[in-house]
Amino acid sequence: MHVKFWETLATVTFLIICLIVGLVLSELYAPKPVIGVVRFEGLIDSASARQMGAILDAVRRDDRVVGVVMEINSPGGDAGSSEKLYHAMLQLRQQKPLVVAIDSIAASGGYYMAVASNKIYATASAEVGNVGVRISRPFDPWISPFELSTGPYKLSGGSRFDSIRQLELVKEAFVGSVVHERSQSPYNPLEIDARTVAEAHIYLGSEALAIGLIDARGSRSEAILDAAEMAGVKKYQVVELTDYLDLPFKPVWDVQSLTDNAWPGTIFLLDNRIPLTSSAQETLVTDRFYPLWGQDLASVRSQLDIPLPFSRAGDSHR
Repeated sequence: MHVKFWETLATVTFLIICLIVGLVLSELYAPKPVIGVVRFEGLIDSASARQMGAILDAVRRDDRVVGVVMEINSPGGDAGSSEKLYHAMLQLRQQKPLVVAIDSIAASGGYYMAVASNKIYATASAEVGNVGVRISRPFDPWISPFELSTGPYKLSGGSRFDSIRQLELVKEAFVGSVVHERSQSPYNPLEIDARTVAEAHIYLGSEALAIGLIDARGSRSEAILDAAEMAGVKKYQVVELTDYLDLPFKPVWDVQSLTDNAWPGTIFLLDNRIPLTSSAQETLVTDRFYPLWGQDLASVRSQLDIPLPFSRAGDSHR
């Protein structure tokens, strides 16, 4: 009986030692949950949206990453790319906590991205908002002297009134998304109505907090703590997602390239202080085209040095 007692005690002691060693080894060598940090900086165009979209998609499928922090420093960009990133971030948020930290600016399309997150931080002096859309001034439909086309709007795509209507549709979608997302914030819900949002003010971070455009004052550090808390982890590893996933992100800051390479009629969600056209383009339009409106086609051709596609003498060959 005495022997069995000591055998049992030795067995229990051995098991306890194994358990302790296992816990220590797991603490030292088992992979910890990951809080991923990624920074979106610069203009939003097709290239930057494609790169960031690839990162967000990879994060969504990586089981080790339990939460994401995105730092935003962007004045916006083209509407299509901004909307793609907004929806990609919404998709990620459905699976993992997503917290945004606005660094210096999140205006227009940059703010569109931010509202897709679970929580928005910004510093007191950050620039936030500018919820609105822009487009280069449309021209009325015209007839090309060099080609034939079907339908009155084949060459222009529509009238200037069509452009205004489409601009309004994109604005309504943008404003609607902001109001919907911010009104449901459990931290600091929106305090202004849709009409005020659509006025497109740029607010300081402290002002944005007062009206519910952001949730709290803070930066990357606070955002990481919040993402971990939302994910329910206390011990975790913080990684830069571009390094962790080995996926690149190259900021784009060339505004002229963004506007010059855009398709005619492209709608922008871009900081209102950034011109859509260069001064050279504005001079060309103002000096050469505006004075020609209302003149007959022959006069326009002669003033712009456009050769006639055929002469009257050619009519005898019909």
